[in-house]
Amino acid sequence: MKKISMFLFVLVLAACHNEASVTTLTDPSPDQELHSSEAGLSLSLAEDTYDKSPSVIETTIKNESQQNYGFGEYYHIEVNKNGKWYIVTHSDAVFLKNKQFNDSGQLLLAGSEMQLTFFLNQLGVTLVPGEYRLVKTFLSQNEPFFEIAVAFPFTLE
Repeated sequence: MKKISMFLFVLVLAACHNEASVTTLTDPSPDQELHSSEAGLSLSLAEDTYDKSPSVIETTIKNESQQNYGFGEYYHIEVNKNGKWYIVTHSDAVFLKNKQFNDSGQLLLAGSEMQLTFFLNQLGVTLVPGEYRLVKTFLSQNEPFFEIAVAFPFTLE
């Protein structure tokens, strides 16, 4: 009986110590230093604090540069773990279910802005309390072609 009591105590202790987390890539994101504005492009969120995992995230993207940038519906979420950003993983099935969920197909004209809604529930990911950032990439439309990534942080309490 004493062994069973000890086993149950250890099991309860382990369950209390186990923190909920999201699944991420093993290695930290290669882009640790991302900003909400870069080369005239900026990203902002309608809210920067959520009390539960949001199903949608409302954003505004602005292009205050002199050139057009291409983008698509694709974005990703990163979580801060011990001071490093890690990409939150999701099933590849999201690309089969939503053919428009890619990195191209739309144009953000020079001097314009757009409101975008990101449907986090389409990723099939539920976020737990922590510090996150939404990352959006853009592709220049003139040579030399290059990609710009911007990120906006948010907190889930």
